[in-house]
Amino acid sequence: MDSEVVLRLESGDVLVTFVPSAPRSPSGAARPERPAVRGTTAADALDAVATRLAADGASVHPGLEALLGLPEAALLLHTLETYLELAGSARATAAALHLHRTSLYYRLQRVELLAGTDLKDGTERLALHLALRVARAAGRLPDQAAAPGA
Repeated sequence: MDSEVVLRLESGDVLVTFVPSAPRSPSGAARPERPAVRGTTAADALDAVATRLAADGASVHPGLEALLGLPEAALLLHTLETYLELAGSARATAAALHLHRTSLYYRLQRVELLAGTDLKDGTERLALHLALRVARAAGRLPDQAAAPGA
């Protein structure tokens, strides 16, 4: 059975559907199955929320606000956004950015230091990820393709 989470905004509804149960294999173990995509993805829904928040002038994460004001921040912001988009996987992020993992860890430590945040904290990661999307929707982030060293 599907369970639904609905976020209501003045401009309409954003619907995210989760499928909590998975079919069982003959051995009785749960078999992961992806829900069918119905026109929009979770990323589309999240972008819609971020666009609305940006239009309403929502402030971003205070640490991200500090990073946005730094001239050398483009590289760090691109690194952080890639890291969060890849679910915090250092291996996948380093590969996507063509970096050695040690270089990635150094950049992430700089982000933590300059933003006054802890990337090991799930709530902080969620807040930063949404704040990055809001900042991108508001036109405050440089184009990802233009990030230096990317």
